[in-house]
Amino acid sequence: MTRITIVHQAALGDSVLLIPLFRSLRRRLGVCAITLVTRPDFGQMLTMLGFVEGYASADDREHTLWFAPPEDGEANSTPAWAECDLLLIGVAAAGDPWAANARLARAGRDPDSLLFFNPRPPLEYAGHVTAWHREQLGALGLAAAPGPLPRMNPDGAVVVHPGSGGDAKCWPRERFLALGRSLKSNGIVPTFILGEAEQERWGRAVVEGLKGEFPWYLHMGLYELAEKLSRARLYLGNDSGVTHLAAAMGVPVIALFGPSNEVQWGPVGAGVRILRAAAPEGANLEALEVEAVRHEMLAELRKIQ
Repeated sequence: MTRITIVHQAALGDSVLLIPLFRSLRRRLGVCAITLVTRPDFGQMLTMLGFVEGYASADDREHTLWFAPPEDGEANSTPAWAECDLLLIGVAAAGDPWAANARLARAGRDPDSLLFFNPRPPLEYAGHVTAWHREQLGALGLAAAPGPLPRMNPDGAVVVHPGSGGDAKCWPRERFLALGRSLKSNGIVPTFILGEAEQERWGRAVVEGLKGEFPWYLHMGLYELAEKLSRARLYLGNDSGVTHLAAAMGVPVIALFGPSNEVQWGPVGAGVRILRAAAPEGANLEALEVEAVRHEMLAELRKIQ
């Protein structure tokens, strides 16, 4: 069994987009034990869902010490996760202090077992970020792995998540609410996921009003959220980490994109539909009309029946 450690620190969406890399590694190397060094909540979710075998906190002192130059020819620490057959690093380059610590901590091991990759492609890169990962790890000869199996939940909820990490990536809240009311008038009652960001941006009065109109739940622990998403009939959301997570669960997803490049950063799933405003306003989410989104949702729901 090949023991692999991947060190990666990024937001939820970027972390979910590592899942194809996990699959490619297993396809290439057979039985693997993958440990992910990341944020604890991300690591716990990915472990509980079975994407990796274990995780360690990227904030632990044993890891953060590696960002300082080693002293006296000794690594600043020797974390247990560094004792692996392959160490894939997405937090440093080969000439950084982190890399020097890694080499010292793994003295005597094959130098080719230490591989570096930049998690984010340059703007001019023509492919998807998942292909970018594989290309940088070319020494492993990784091929594209199959995506998640599609899930069909005809009795599940129509889930709407109106949040994202940046304002420019968020469709206006008034349109989410108008869409929800339009669907409700047609006998389709959507369930809203609300995170802390939405509660702060929308204000108490708007949130309380939404709670009176629609089923809803607060953004909970990530594993519980993933489980709920896996049972959805259809998911609608902005370009966000939660949207990437829904796609990874294999449910049908409609992702609203504006300024982001979906060729590089589109969600990876079994049934993902990217929706933009019509040209030339494709980068402006505010130009995306409620009727266009409603039309796409109804078309997807007809497929699921």
